[in-house]
Amino acid sequence: MNKSELIRLSIAQIGLVLTYNILTMNLQNFFVKTAFAGDPFANTLAFTVVTIAFGAGAFTYLISGWLSDRTVTRWGKRHPYLLFSIPGAIAFILLGLNFHPLSISYLLILLACLATTYTVTYRLSYTSYWSLYMDLTKPEDRVKSAITFNLFALIGIAIALIIPLPPEIVDPTSYSYSNITLIAGLIYIAAILFVFFFGPKENVEEIRKQHALKTKQSSVLSSLKETLKDKTFRRYAISAFFASIFYYTAMFILKPFIEWKTEGRTPPIQIDFMLILLMLLPLALIIFYFCNWAAKRWGKLTMYKRGTLIGFIAFPLITLLAAQGDSLSLVIQLIILIIVMLSVVVIMLSYQNAILMDITPKGKEATYSSVFFFITVIPIPIASAIAGPILDIFTFDVLGFWIGQDFAYVILILIMSLALFLSFMFLRRLRYQEVP
Repeated sequence: MNKSELIRLSIAQIGLVLTYNILTMNLQNFFVKTAFAGDPFANTLAFTVVTIAFGAGAFTYLISGWLSDRTVTRWGKRHPYLLFSIPGAIAFILLGLNFHPLSISYLLILLACLATTYTVTYRLSYTSYWSLYMDLTKPEDRVKSAITFNLFALIGIAIALIIPLPPEIVDPTSYSYSNITLIAGLIYIAAILFVFFFGPKENVEEIRKQHALKTKQSSVLSSLKETLKDKTFRRYAISAFFASIFYYTAMFILKPFIEWKTEGRTPPIQIDFMLILLMLLPLALIIFYFCNWAAKRWGKLTMYKRGTLIGFIAFPLITLLAAQGDSLSLVIQLIILIIVMLSVVVIMLSYQNAILMDITPKGKEATYSSVFFFITVIPIPIASAIAGPILDIFTFDVLGFWIGQDFAYVILILIMSLALFLSFMFLRRLRYQEVP
């Protein structure tokens, strides 16, 4: 791909990541304040919706790559699956409606069905979308391609972060979030269709020739077994599994934690998320640029190891931050916490997919990607299943230092640190010929 094609392909990331992060960061909070308002286990119920949806979405990955690698159409083998985003976007839009008059059990079923429709179609699209990068990227451009992919994802994350939820909903029965989900859903559809019609095209003739040469098509189960027999891939996927536990737990708790430490304290601290983003986005760009340079100097795998090790060492110390002090002190502590978390996440995002490109055999891009994505998204329902009950149960005072939900967040941060350590241990055992 040339630079123009890479940018046009990456535009879909804005819609994909925007809706994804609104669901994980905002909608589960919206469910707590409306659908499950007043229930003593509101957090657990809201996170259960996410757990069911992302669990079903994860298993979709097991067939999505197998299907994509074996598809031959006039548009190619990747492009047709992008259109699954349209029904997914419709389900996402409906999640913003307020169904409060229904009973708790019906609400749980309805919201889980809508969220599952979104995640399943998202996974079908995402596997083929990422496989386009693998198909079209030259070996020497893999880090640059992965960084561009994540830079556009950063735009979606930034938009999701600045979309507010009112700190207090006076009447849970009347409040609706549909204006937000409608706009985000339309952006999602528009971004995907832009790539479908104006993004880089696949070489259909070459795809048909390769398909004709395959005398025997393996079943989905045999294809999965063959992929998991690859020792290098298996070790890398397990490492990414633990790294994803860190990443998704951070994604679930960061915004609620900041709200707890600012709006939830007395007197409340009003932090303008736009100001924080204006400071952090340039920092993220600098780190991405550094990662591109560092990969050439020390190698992708070495830098990935260093990123996980930094997180493992830093996060236990972070549990001491954002716990005590006056308003200015707390703001400074929160900014330090966010900077450390951002640095570790950016390092991981810069190299994770680029290393996947290095270890994937030619012709199996979607199959390897789908198995890898399955292993790396299984931590989403695990993280949500852990975070909800912990935030509901561990709300007491510990020695007057970690007060209320502070203690729950300390537990979650320590879990994140342990996950990074396990990820590092599997990375140490990884051996492969790295592409410069």
